[in-house]
Amino acid sequence: MSEALPREIHAVLISIGGARVLLPNAIVAEIAPLSGLEKIDGAPAWLLGRMPWRDGAIPLVSLPMLTGTSAHEDTKQARVAVLKTLDGKDGALPHIGLIAQGLPRLTTITPDLLVRTDGGEQPSPGTSAHVLVRSDQAVIPDLNWIEAKVAQALAI
Repeated sequence: MSEALPREIHAVLISIGGARVLLPNAIVAEIAPLSGLEKIDGAPAWLLGRMPWRDGAIPLVSLPMLTGTSAHEDTKQARVAVLKTLDGKDGALPHIGLIAQGLPRLTTITPDLLVRTDGGEQPSPGTSAHVLVRSDQAVIPDLNWIEAKVAQALAI
């Protein structure tokens, strides 16, 4: 017997690069202050460096730079959305950080509250869909693609 899909999903809306990004609450480990950023030699511009977090360091990504929607990232007063990775690359990449502005807003998503606004067209790389959540326009990122790009840049 197959398991029924949940009727509601707890999610967060996070401001990233002038857009709202919709993420399942379960993958957001923490919203942390940006601190101690260490550059990574030879990394692409969108991979801003490594940031100390808990007992290790996480790669810090500019989502707008990675997806080509911005040429630079403003890190003044930025926060970091620390995300649990989906693949993890066998423990080599358990978390990544995305530069975010402000604090996330918790929301509950139900099928009738989520409306796709991209007409089902193929979204740009790094994006799974453009949606309307109540009255908020949001982007659902392609987390597998983002993780793969980070792993490739770090040669994991």
